[in-house]
Amino acid sequence: MLDYLFFNQSIADKFIDFMNENNLGWTQEVEKIQGALVLKTSEDIDDALWDALDERYDALGLQDALLSSNNSAEADDIDAAGVYLQLKNGQQTIAAIDPLIMNRILDVISMDEFNDFIEAIVSSVENPDDSAICQKKT
Repeated sequence: MLDYLFFNQSIADKFIDFMNENNLGWTQEVEKIQGALVLKTSEDIDDALWDALDERYDALGLQDALLSSNNSAEADDIDAAGVYLQLKNGQQTIAAIDPLIMNRILDVISMDEFNDFIEAIVSSVENPDDSAICQKKT
């Protein structure tokens, strides 16, 4: 199952429209930790459509983040950033990150590279391996 996380219904609706235009079945859930909207669709789709979904999600994700950050700043004048983590047992959590650090990271690497980095850390925590680094395959 492919999961797409949104914090604003209006942005999620744009993604829903895109899925509907491409005849994709989907479900919507509310994420327990922050009340975010999670749109789910099957992984069993054409590679080109999968790429199009990811491209659309990346574009809408920026709008979603900006809208969330503007709403947060107007409401409480709080800056926050976090990384949404999906563990292999199905549990979900969010790691809070200083927004200044997050911005510095994303100034240097792409979101895909950052996600790969985070996935490597989560995998290493969930599957400890004490072998030497030169023996590990990446």
